[in-house]
Amino acid sequence: MDTNNTTFKRPQPKLQPPLQQLQHYNSLNNQLTRLQQNMVNLEENIELTTEQLKNIQRFGLAHGAIFMAANRIMRNDTSL
Repeated sequence: MDTNNTTFKRPQPKLQPPLQQLQHYNSLNNQLTRLQQNMVNLEENIELTTEQLKNIQRFGLAHGAIFMAANRIMRNDTSL
């Protein structure tokens, strides 16, 4: 049998000093706060976009109605 001890040892994770750990948590907290604010902004933008889409649809309907009315007027003028 081989008497050499060739077992592999896992490296022990280095523990961060408390100050570094606190700074890391503070950084994560700031990033989370920013992410939360961005999510609120996204929600507001989505609501505004859906409202604008309703208005664009109404504008398109009005534009189509005006176009059809103008077409009818132009046809009647040329038939005289």
